[in-house]
Amino acid sequence: MGLEYRKGVLISTTSEAYDGYGMMAATCGDNNRRLRITVGDMVMIKKAVMRWMGVACLLVGSAVPAYAAQQNSAADTVASSSNPAIPEYVLWVGGNAPGRAEHEVDVITRALERTEAKYGPYKLVVSRESSLGGDWRHLLTAGDKIHIVPTSYLSFPPDEITLIPVPIAGGKLGYRHVVVRRDRLAEFAGVQHAHDLRDKLAGQGLYWPDMWVYEANELPVVGSEDLPALLKALDKGDIDYLPLGVNETESILQKYAPNPERFAVVPNLLIYYPLSSTPVVTSKRPKLIARLSEGLEAMHADGSLHGMAADKYAPTRCRIIKLENPTSLFPVIY
Repeated sequence: MGLEYRKGVLISTTSEAYDGYGMMAATCGDNNRRLRITVGDMVMIKKAVMRWMGVACLLVGSAVPAYAAQQNSAADTVASSSNPAIPEYVLWVGGNAPGRAEHEVDVITRALERTEAKYGPYKLVVSRESSLGGDWRHLLTAGDKIHIVPTSYLSFPPDEITLIPVPIAGGKLGYRHVVVRRDRLAEFAGVQHAHDLRDKLAGQGLYWPDMWVYEANELPVVGSEDLPALLKALDKGDIDYLPLGVNETESILQKYAPNPERFAVVPNLLIYYPLSSTPVVTSKRPKLIARLSEGLEAMHADGSLHGMAADKYAPTRCRIIKLENPTSLFPVIY
């Protein structure tokens, strides 16, 4: 902006000037309209501006520590989240019969407890969702939703799923009661051998490994999603008999049968096949693999694992129908 002084008047060579009365004149456009502001006004404006600048400085000054504190807090959060938390392990037993599943839960729990001094605390979540039965291998490989599965068959790619070669359920869990409708007991009184069952239809859990046993022995079998559906099928006559673990038969009938008195166990008759359950673990959890392996090996070494399996059942004076189990991966050691 060009300025020159003429007789007490600052003359602007552009569009602004101070005149002799302390006024600033500004021309706007072609109309030469003039905006007149006194020096007093300018002083007031300056003071106001200075006050606002002071407030702004205060705000910025207070904001910087707050922002820094926020960043420090965020850093603390990241740091604390990087601290090792208590690991959570999900054990899926939804593909096994209830009695066997409870035994497996008990063994896995004790094995993890045995290693707590070395590996620290843990949280074990037991999943009994039968709906996962068709997809458990993929879920175990992914290692997000489930981490441990006790199973009796199949081999797995070691880079995806690691098998821990310590059986946690011996062959004594392979004894099965033959459950029928009470009014059909007489039909099973003469059953002595496997071929006596070839004209009868058995029911089993759709994802139970037992299904393979009956199929391999050429015994008719049909699968169902859950126990209530199996008992309903038995009651309606859609299946002829329901083999259940000797250690779980009574509890299953009481829990899942609407009218337990309609069913009965065939006296002095058992079905038996070697049943060896072994845990497999997602290969994405190497620490869990090491921990569970050490715990199970310690239990096997001191005999506690043997004792847990041996307590389940010891049959006497029964007709026993022995079936081959093609799904067994390991010899029965109990």
